[in-house]
Amino acid sequence: MTTVALSVAIGSLGANPFPDASPEFFRDYGAVLSRGLGHPIEVMAPYRNVHKEDILRRFQHLPLELTVTCMQPHDGVHCGACNKCEERRQAFLRAGVHDRTRYRT
Repeated sequence: MTTVALSVAIGSLGANPFPDASPEFFRDYGAVLSRGLGHPIEVMAPYRNVHKEDILRRFQHLPLELTVTCMQPHDGVHCGACNKCEERRQAFLRAGVHDRTRYRT
């Protein structure tokens, strides 16, 4: 039995200023996947208008320390020095959620 994916969800968040977070990018990406796979694929970004601190508040009951946002993790540990680590730390502070993430620095 063959399973065919009809959609792909991307975790892009609000306030992402890069072109690969735009509705046009998701539409075009879906078109490329559809052509390449020979059947329609919808690319969704359900959190596109949600900010990181809102996600942290909403899902604080989950093991968020297992997620990785670091640009240079080492053995699953966040570096603590890159801009993504700083964004993460600030988002936890704004959310009022305890950050159980392990950082090297």
